Amino acid sequence: MANFLRRFSIAVVCGMAASCFAGIAAAQSFTASHAKISLISETNSFQAGKSSWVGVLFDLERGWHIYWVNPGDSGEPPKFQWQLPAGFQAKEIRWPTPVRLGTGIVIDYGYEGRVLLPVRMQAPADYRAGNAVTLSADIRYLICREVCIPAKGQASLTIPSKNGASGAADLQLFQTTFANSPKLLPPGWKAQAGDAGGFFLLSIDTGTSESKATFFPLEEDQIDNAAPQIITATARGLQLKLKKSDQLAKPISVLKGVVVFSPERAFEVSAPVTAKK
Repeated sequence: MANFLRRFSIAVVCGMAASCFAGIAAAQSFTASHAKISLISETNSFQAGKSSWVGVLFDLERGWHIYWVNPGDSGEPPKFQWQLPAGFQAKEIRWPTPVRLGTGIVIDYGYEGRVLLPVRMQAPADYRAGNAVTLSADIRYLICREVCIPAKGQASLTIPSKNGASGAADLQLFQTTFANSPKLLPPGWKAQAGDAGGFFLLSIDTGTSESKATFFPLEEDQIDNAAPQIITATARGLQLKLKKSDQLAKPISVLKGVVVFSPERAFEVSAPVTAKK
């Protein structure tokens, strides 16, 4: 029902507009409905055979949001299609830690305000340092408030930049984003899950008692996103009781996602699921 309502809202918006998407000419940044989108880089140079970070920066109007890789009960994540010089390769998005959006029976996962979606860019082995290269991306995303608006545009970035546009401010954006992105579980930590009928019991062993956490599932339709996540502190961590989604059609062997204890304590988990006995 939630997905139907959101799709209905999108259809209304598209029907009122001359075109559902607003195409934008290539530029380092573009402004679309309720957002400004820029292509930025961590450094102003490439090295042969090595990778550097570039990113799509969203500046969203207050009250509007975009989506995480798992959007939750509705929506869809941003998608980038790159046009790159020969030999350059764009890797996957490194998704920052999301937040819960919405109330009641519809809960989404995504971002508000300013969010940077970093992508590692690999230079070819025969790249000559100092040679200017232009990176372009077709960017499609869904931006939502009470209704959702599909939008797209194209942004480009030349490295090295003639005016040295990539500076301390951009570097700080990458550093802040990485600090607030999920990390691998530290050595000695463990994650495991049990199938308890209508629930998953996700246990995280951090070595010390924990009292707060939120779980964001990597895959859709595994847990009920709107259901309360019941926390039980243990001597060496905590246990989260997660209600299964009504859409979960078959048992799963691994529960994957992100556990967030605080903005800078977010960790990727891949918890083997012990079948109910």
